[in-house]
Amino acid sequence: MKLFYLVAVIATALLTASPLLLLKGEFGESDTGGVVSWNTYSAAVKSIDPATCGDVTSATIQANFYEGLYNYHYLKRPLEVEPQLADGMPDVSADGLVYTIRIKPGMLYHRNSCFGAGADGRPSTRTVRADDFILSFKRIADYHINTGLAWAFLADRIAGLDGYREKTRVYKTGDFSRYDLPVEGLAALDSVTLRVTLTAPFPQFIYVLAMHTCAPVPREAVDYWLTTADDGRGGRTALAEHERNPEIMEPGAAVGTGPYLLDTWKRKWKIILKANPDYRDEFYPSEGQPADGEYPGDSAVGFLADAGRRVPFISEARFRYMEEEYANWMLFLSKQKDIASIPRETFESVVRPDKDLTDEWRNRGIYLLRFTDPAIYWIVFNMEDGVLGKSKALRQAICLSYDVESEIEVLLNGRARRAVNCVPGSFKGHREAGPGPYYRYDREAAKVKLEEAKKELAAQGLLDKGEIPELRFDLTDGAYAMRLAEFTRQQLGAIGLKIKVVYNDWPTLQRKVNNKQVQMYTMGWHADYPDPENFLQLFYSGNIDKGTNNSNYRNAQFDRLYETIRTMQDTPERTELYVQMIRMISEECPVMLTTEPENFVLYYDWVHNVKPHPIGYGYLQYRRLDTQLRAKRGGRG
Repeated sequence: MKLFYLVAVIATALLTASPLLLLKGEFGESDTGGVVSWNTYSAAVKSIDPATCGDVTSATIQANFYEGLYNYHYLKRPLEVEPQLADGMPDVSADGLVYTIRIKPGMLYHRNSCFGAGADGRPSTRTVRADDFILSFKRIADYHINTGLAWAFLADRIAGLDGYREKTRVYKTGDFSRYDLPVEGLAALDSVTLRVTLTAPFPQFIYVLAMHTCAPVPREAVDYWLTTADDGRGGRTALAEHERNPEIMEPGAAVGTGPYLLDTWKRKWKIILKANPDYRDEFYPSEGQPADGEYPGDSAVGFLADAGRRVPFISEARFRYMEEEYANWMLFLSKQKDIASIPRETFESVVRPDKDLTDEWRNRGIYLLRFTDPAIYWIVFNMEDGVLGKSKALRQAICLSYDVESEIEVLLNGRARRAVNCVPGSFKGHREAGPGPYYRYDREAAKVKLEEAKKELAAQGLLDKGEIPELRFDLTDGAYAMRLAEFTRQQLGAIGLKIKVVYNDWPTLQRKVNNKQVQMYTMGWHADYPDPENFLQLFYSGNIDKGTNNSNYRNAQFDRLYETIRTMQDTPERTELYVQMIRMISEECPVMLTTEPENFVLYYDWVHNVKPHPIGYGYLQYRRLDTQLRAKRGGRG
């Protein structure tokens, strides 16, 4: 359920030394004296509440202090789900409906004022209980909380949970007695045993349980932090305001079980995570892929060199909001941060034509990491729009008119491949379905389709003086968005379409999309789990109001197929249905596919265990920094 925006890999100015004086003073200083990592983030974090998380940026931060029942093994490929807070894999009934899960004993929440104070005066804590997970499911279903993306994976899945959601409608926002209502399919058999009863088999449910959106939430935190503003405790977030604007939630309300505590969160400024001093004994993995015995650029140090060592290795992680790639690049060059992407203007001087790092940069003690994500970028058409939604030929014409290959070369330095259907190339069904007939560049065919579109719209009285009305295109703000806007104007303008560009920050764009206040916009989807169903559910009409089908696409035949595959096990028959559904989307074009991204990341040789995970989040605990080498090379201490 991870929405994301194409974060800029573009620099905006020539490299000069002058900005460094400003950046050094603004990046912040650590007061812990421990091992500190220096990072930046370029898209605003939407939320620090797991129930309202639905984007990559928020998930990347949240998963370091929230944990779920399950997670993905850090090193193993193919991907493998493993227990996190659960004490083993679930016991699943023969009919696939009942999941019984035991929780590891002694799993402690972060110390927090919501638990009161201990004898030593410090905030207290308690262990995780089965009923905490029940509360998490109820919060996701709560009508009063905007949890659309998380709710899409639970709606119609758990017995009685949809009925519970309807019951919460009549409660006042701050009346938490609604969390005392029973749900048929959720039961705590004892303090450490959770039973979940589904309405129908859901083979992907284990993947949903591996999302930190289902992380346990203690009732004490809800009652203490998410209360009314005038309760006399001072400085707490008003629940109603939090639910309207989840980004204002205070750091103290983030009560998780993870290896890090959220110490500071100042929106679009800085985030500070500090190691949890009470974190249980967890250790770096001792198994992985055969290639994990070798490390990029240095075969003497592998991903398994730290096997069996207690984590986390880093005591503090500082994140500075920095939208412009140029500023991020300068921080990296001046060794004030450890990892960075490569700006467009300098890419060819850093990376050779064979897409390997040049010797000059290798000799600086810098490694290049290349990886692809199971993700697709696209321009989304609002199918409820009075123009785009009324003309399939217009949507097809736009797809045919857009030269994706040129966008990849001109704007992305070749760091992507053309997306040709609606599931990633590594997923089942992609190859079998083949390229969509309109996901190619053919300007002459686009002009023919545009004339067909004019006839469709004229018949409905939707032309403006005989022409297609100006189309509104929503983007996030920033230098890359401006380049993309100009590129899109040129592409669509070549067949006679006019575009008005509207710039937004990331949370604003998400809110406009959810409220259907957009006509066409650019966004993407990063897989939540390794199954095509995760992408196909984006076009199921039942998910329009749940927040994942944000093209507002409706097709009765597609819906029937989706309702069939959602309960099927992984079989060739299910893959064939996937193929049919993919081809339907390729014909209807509710989105204009652009790219599957390829990432190029640089990091200094003092950074260890940098292995991006294609699905999971929350792996900062495994990152290790050689602070002596960093100091020797002049890096920030």
